[in-house]
Amino acid sequence: MQVQIFGSRLSPFVEKVVRAVALKGLAYKLVDVKSPLDFKRWNPQTGKMPVLDIDGERTYDSTLILRLLDARFPKPPLVDADPGVAARQRFIEDWSDEALYWYGMALRWAAVNADATVAQVVESLPLPSFVRPFVGMIFRRQVTAQAHAQGLARLPIDVVLAELERRFDELLVWLADRPFFFADRPSVADLAIFGQLQMLQSGPTPQAAALIRSRPTLGTYSARVDTATRSGGSPAVAA
Repeated sequence: MQVQIFGSRLSPFVEKVVRAVALKGLAYKLVDVKSPLDFKRWNPQTGKMPVLDIDGERTYDSTLILRLLDARFPKPPLVDADPGVAARQRFIEDWSDEALYWYGMALRWAAVNADATVAQVVESLPLPSFVRPFVGMIFRRQVTAQAHAQGLARLPIDVVLAELERRFDELLVWLADRPFFFADRPSVADLAIFGQLQMLQSGPTPQAAALIRSRPTLGTYSARVDTATRSGGSPAVAA
């Protein structure tokens, strides 16, 4: 069986899938982005990452990918056996993907952070040096437009940070004294949250990283998920 994951681990959704595959104990190959054309080649339906390829059968969207993994490789499960707990875990996953993500996008594309964000993305691509400024300009224009269309990126950065601070505190309320969300083992909720926390601490958003550092419980939780999801599978190998 050959398992491939297409996408850059700069993406919280790719990181979510990588951690899920590792948690399942599956050997995999990470096929990193080499060109903007790769997106349509790997995912002609939406042109987005991640894509999971198992022996030539491709699945798109991180949530659908995790469902497929649980169906094909049920141990360890990615949701709790209790339907009520599983519903809460899936809710956190969806909230993380559809709401928390946009706080990160608003911060990454705020005026004070946009140059660092462009540099991080462009430097991750194996492009000739003379092409990079052009690719960076197009990428900035496209993604900034998406972030502004969602709405949070239109707010002043201090307002976004104040709201993100509240979201972090709410996460800690939901986490309570459990090692993972609503359970004693990682679930889709933890994989999704972990991906977002990784993105927020990856460099271009030092303001968010500072908020995480000021909440030691959140940092300890993130390290716990990291440890739990690195124990299985093979290390990611760029293709």
